[in-house]
Amino acid sequence: MTTESAPATEGPAARTPTTPEPFIWPGFAVVRDLPRKPVHVTLVFKNQRGATVLDRQVSITPQPTYPNGRNCSPGGPLARLTVTGEGSLIPR
Repeated sequence: MTTESAPATEGPAARTPTTPEPFIWPGFAVVRDLPRKPVHVTLVFKNQRGATVLDRQVSITPQPTYPNGRNCSPGGPLARLTVTGEGSLIPR
Protein backbone atom coordinates (compact mmCIF):
# COMPACT_ATOMS: atom_id res chain seq x y z
CA MET A 1 0.00 0.00 0.00
CA THR A 2 1.36 3.44 -0.89
CA THR A 3 0.29 6.85 0.34
CA GLU A 4 0.80 10.19 -1.29
CA SER A 5 1.54 13.33 0.67
CA ALA A 6 1.17 16.94 -0.37
CA PRO A 7 4.32 18.95 -1.09
CA ALA A 8 5.75 20.79 1.93
CA THR A 9 5.21 24.21 0.36
CA GLU A 10 2.28 25.21 -1.76
CA GLY A 11 2.61 28.96 -2.36
CA PRO A 12 2.80 31.98 -0.05
CA ALA A 13 0.08 30.81 2.35
CA ALA A 14 2.09 27.75 3.29
CA ARG A 15 5.12 29.90 4.16
CA THR A 16 3.25 32.52 6.20
CA PRO A 17 3.39 31.66 9.90
CA THR A 18 0.09 31.89 11.67
CA THR A 19 -0.22 33.91 14.83
CA PRO A 20 -2.77 32.54 17.28
CA GLU A 21 -5.45 34.93 18.47
CA PRO A 22 -4.89 36.10 22.04
CA PHE A 23 -7.00 34.21 24.54
CA ILE A 24 -9.36 36.44 26.46
CA TRP A 25 -10.94 34.92 29.53
CA PRO A 26 -13.46 37.35 30.96
CA GLY A 27 -14.29 37.31 34.63
CA PHE A 28 -16.79 39.21 36.70
CA ALA A 29 -17.07 40.18 40.34
CA VAL A 30 -20.20 41.66 41.84
CA VAL A 31 -19.39 44.27 44.48
CA ARG A 32 -22.40 45.63 46.32
CA ASP A 33 -22.51 49.38 46.92
CA LEU A 34 -19.52 50.08 44.67
CA PRO A 35 -18.88 53.83 45.07
CA ARG A 36 -18.30 56.35 42.29
CA LYS A 37 -15.01 57.36 43.85
CA PRO A 38 -11.53 55.81 43.63
CA VAL A 39 -11.25 52.28 45.00
CA HIS A 40 -8.15 50.17 45.56
CA VAL A 41 -8.30 46.76 43.86
CA THR A 42 -6.05 43.79 44.60
CA LEU A 43 -6.14 40.92 42.10
CA VAL A 44 -4.51 37.61 43.00
CA PHE A 45 -4.31 34.56 40.72
CA LYS A 46 -3.26 31.22 42.15
CA ASN A 47 -2.42 28.00 40.35
CA GLN A 48 -3.92 24.59 41.15
CA ARG A 49 -1.35 24.02 43.89
CA GLY A 50 -2.28 27.27 45.61
CA ALA A 51 0.90 29.12 44.67
CA THR A 52 0.44 32.79 43.74
CA VAL A 53 1.16 33.40 40.06
CA LEU A 54 -0.06 37.02 39.93
CA ASP A 55 -0.53 39.59 42.68
CA ARG A 56 -1.26 43.12 41.45
CA GLN A 57 -2.86 46.24 42.87
CA VAL A 58 -4.38 49.25 41.14
CA SER A 59 -6.68 52.18 41.94
CA ILE A 60 -9.67 52.79 39.70
CA THR A 61 -12.74 55.04 39.77
CA PRO A 62 -15.94 53.14 38.89
CA GLN A 63 -18.08 54.93 36.32
CA PRO A 64 -21.89 54.94 36.13
CA THR A 65 -23.56 52.66 33.61
CA TYR A 66 -26.55 53.57 31.50
CA PRO A 67 -28.36 50.29 30.78
CA ASN A 68 -31.43 52.12 29.43
CA GLY A 69 -29.54 54.79 27.48
CA ARG A 70 -27.95 58.13 28.40
CA ASN A 71 -31.37 59.83 28.59
CA CYS A 72 -32.36 57.65 31.58
CA SER A 73 -31.09 57.54 35.15
CA PRO A 74 -27.72 55.82 35.55
CA GLY A 75 -27.47 52.30 36.86
CA GLY A 76 -24.81 51.04 39.21
CA PRO A 77 -21.17 51.98 38.71
CA LEU A 78 -18.83 49.67 36.83
CA ALA A 79 -15.04 49.27 36.81
CA ARG A 80 -13.13 47.31 34.16
CA LEU A 81 -9.65 45.89 34.53
CA THR A 82 -7.44 44.05 32.05
CA VAL A 83 -4.55 41.74 32.83
CA THR A 84 -1.99 41.76 30.02
CA GLY A 85 0.04 38.76 28.91
CA GLU A 86 3.02 40.33 30.65
CA GLY A 87 1.13 40.45 33.98
CA SER A 88 0.25 44.15 34.13
CA LEU A 89 -3.09 45.19 35.63
CA ILE A 90 -4.63 48.04 33.63
CA PRO A 91 -7.79 50.01 34.54
CA ARG A 92 -10.08 50.46 31.54
